Amino acid sequence: MPPHHLLSLLRSMGETLDGLDVALCAFDDDDRSIAWNRTFFKFFPEHEGQVHVGEPYRDNLRRFYAQRLDAHELPNIERYIDAGLERHRAQTRPYSFQHRGLRVHVSSLPVPGLGRVRMWRAEVLTTPDQAAGTPGLASPAAPAPAPETPDIHEPGYLRSPVLESSELFDRIPDGLMVCAEDHRIQWVNEPFVLMYGLAERTAAAGLVFDEIYRRAWEAHGANAPGDMAVFYDGLSVLQEHMRFAGAPFEVPLPRDRWARVIAKQARDGTVFYAHVDISDFKRQQRLLAQAERSARDSAELLREKSIVLETTLENMDQGVAKISATGVVELCNSRALEMLDLPAELMASRPTLAEVLTFMRARGEFEPASQEVRDLLQGDGGLDQLHVYDRPRPNGRIVEVHTVPIKGGGALRTFTDITVRKQAEQRIRHVADHDGLTTLLNRTAFLQALQAAAMHANGMQAPATAFAVLYVDLDGFKPVNDRFGHAVGDQVLACVAARLTLVARGDDVVARLGGDEFALLQRGVAEPDRALGLAQRLVDALSQPIDVEGHCVQIGASVGIAMCPEHGQDAEELLRKADSAMYQAKAMGRGCARMYGAA
Repeated sequence: MPPHHLLSLLRSMGETLDGLDVALCAFDDDDRSIAWNRTFFKFFPEHEGQVHVGEPYRDNLRRFYAQRLDAHELPNIERYIDAGLERHRAQTRPYSFQHRGLRVHVSSLPVPGLGRVRMWRAEVLTTPDQAAGTPGLASPAAPAPAPETPDIHEPGYLRSPVLESSELFDRIPDGLMVCAEDHRIQWVNEPFVLMYGLAERTAAAGLVFDEIYRRAWEAHGANAPGDMAVFYDGLSVLQEHMRFAGAPFEVPLPRDRWARVIAKQARDGTVFYAHVDISDFKRQQRLLAQAERSARDSAELLREKSIVLETTLENMDQGVAKISATGVVELCNSRALEMLDLPAELMASRPTLAEVLTFMRARGEFEPASQEVRDLLQGDGGLDQLHVYDRPRPNGRIVEVHTVPIKGGGALRTFTDITVRKQAEQRIRHVADHDGLTTLLNRTAFLQALQAAAMHANGMQAPATAFAVLYVDLDGFKPVNDRFGHAVGDQVLACVAARLTLVARGDDVVARLGGDEFALLQRGVAEPDRALGLAQRLVDALSQPIDVEGHCVQIGASVGIAMCPEHGQDAEELLRKADSAMYQAKAMGRGCARMYGAA
């Protein structure tokens, strides 16, 4: 049982969170309940009168799933409980799910000397379909009818300038899937179409991923008992993780293929899924597991299979290390030595894992890693639990570390260089947040930055956190397009973006809102005169002639200004007032700046 003072502090925190409508439940290091608050029963009434101090978390999960799963899912309740326990022990970032007409966001925090604290915050779902709650999953034998596939030119289909330029995403080797908040697919790229055997990309629109997965297996003609078992195992994993978006998961595909699915949820509820083909890696893992099983059968087979195992290990793309129950690194292939820059003479001496970690720590190997990863690498390095984490190295590479405990003690640890994949994910995020023509932030990303600045200013109430919003609209730009064409017009817009960035300070935020409209977030400004001074410099810079393809183009700009907190503390409101002030500037004759509310 944790110390009394920690429990008292925990109960006080629970009472405080009751006032904020945040649920709390704490567990010790053995996953047994030790404390909870009243809001916990508000979110999960099935536990009221049932949960007690010392109750295993497995019993808690059983009550939760018993009332949540439908008749087709109940036979798999133990699998859901095992997955829930694994997620509880390894959770490193928040995720969300629908429950009783609410969207519940859950986070988990390990507390030294106490165990782990889980907290839930809920928001009411607003649409009728959302408010109806999460329905039970369709029976694999009788899938629910799919909705009619929308035309890509209809308003219901996702129409993003980024996604409509699909050639860029079709060149990415991994499948991409974009889903709305209700889990229905809005867009997929060509590698996704090939991975799941679709006739065309529009065939996925409006469906849920469960249906795409079923159709892929139906097209394969899976009817043998072995195939059906693999299909149902994959479907169970898929449904569980799609319900709790956040953690990566793996599903089997027809023809001995595997896909690793990674989700990233945007602020508007849209979820981006990357589908990575890991078939070769799974085959290598299977070969390794088969070699190890055979090696245990007899001493003779051990000698023969050791040759196969060593050959496999030395030719794998992944680094592999085996740690014994006593903590000795018994095996480490050359790929692991190369990937982690470990001296061959050190590993040949059969060091303990603690000695290897001390060596790596002394040369700063773990400094780029998160505090959570550094904490995990203390002591035995987390050998007693199944976990996966990404660790950046000092040389800029990123390594995925996967640890699998071995029955009887010790663990098998693999190292995969995922630098290229992470760079691809970064490029996708950059494309989603930036304007393709000017490389400035787009309207959505600018509003997010603006709202963050407003929340910071509201919380600090200090002059240093005040800021100004400048709304810039070009004067005389339309005649440029009409006279010289859109190609010249695009170059003019790119030049405008460069001049705005040059005039702005280093910590200011510059964005293109669309068309010939731009915006600028000027940080640390409480005096209107300073904002007006910057606005005038912008007007002066944009009034200078622009030389494009031998044409001397002359444009101007009108600027509207709104101040935070003087004119508001909401991003949309501030941008709207700056826009209003810009129209006042145009009414005054264009080529000038106007402060919102000025006489």
